Amino acid sequence: MSVNLHDQSAPAVQRAFPALIGWPGHPGTLHSTFDGTVREFRQIAWTGGSATAHDVQSKVGEAALIASRIELHFSWNFGYLEAEIHSGGTINHYRNRSGYAYILPPGKEVGFRVRKATGCRVLSLELEPEFLSRAVALEDSVDFEVIEAWNYRDALSWQLARIVYDECASGAPQGTLYAETAVTFLATRFVRNLSVSASLMKGISRGGLPPSRLRRACDYMMGRLGDDLSLQEVAASVGLSVGHFSTAFKQSMGVAPHAWLRRQRIERAKILLHNPDLDMSHLAIILGYANQSSLGVAFKRETGVTPTQWQKGDGFR
Repeated sequence: MSVNLHDQSAPAVQRAFPALIGWPGHPGTLHSTFDGTVREFRQIAWTGGSATAHDVQSKVGEAALIASRIELHFSWNFGYLEAEIHSGGTINHYRNRSGYAYILPPGKEVGFRVRKATGCRVLSLELEPEFLSRAVALEDSVDFEVIEAWNYRDALSWQLARIVYDECASGAPQGTLYAETAVTFLATRFVRNLSVSASLMKGISRGGLPPSRLRRACDYMMGRLGDDLSLQEVAASVGLSVGHFSTAFKQSMGVAPHAWLRRQRIERAKILLHNPDLDMSHLAIILGYANQSSLGVAFKRETGVTPTQWQKGDGFR
């Protein structure tokens, strides 16, 4: 069985300086004469995929490259961009658009010429075909045939992409599970929007999790509160694809897995905060947060107050 993802729009307007150009050392780069200033934030990686955010302050030059995996690129333009792109013998011109996204299949060769680029933020997602299969709960035997798509406009995908960008830019304070969940939902949208038929989705129940699997998943996460869990790990603990697990878990619990895990961590924090001598940095490590600041952000999101305020009594009233 083959999944064909077709271009849904004319390729007249295309993004012209993807993160993979601003990303030094992209494995598919054939040649590059780019010059400029690009800030690369923390890369978030999980089984089958990765996300990298970039702040392009200035860029000029040209490059040719080959996509190494299935690549999705989103760009927010706050400055100015003038460029052209060469793809399959076609030259497409671009001039100053606020946002644009595109999708490249593995092995796709493209060329870019940027005449001027300033003030742009870019998110690059690289996904293995197996990750896409798991995300949309397709059979392992399904062979994805991905065709390039330019000017991808799905509004929800853009919202999810911004969530992932912000996580990369802030150092992934909410952990891998949070970003991976967002990318899983984004991948589901990508396949559903660009597939030739909805029947390409595996015909499985999308109801909530059976009580036994729900309990196992919760126990697994509770037993690893201090770890930076991936969505793949949790889904595998109950024998489900990441896409099926995410959807079913939310239907059962009313929140996504990452949100449920955050809530449990904060509940544990409330108990531990009864100890006035507890060091906040140590508490953050115990609960799986990178640092005290990340714990503070998560705690306030759940309770409306900071850990210190809670410890002083504001949270006990």
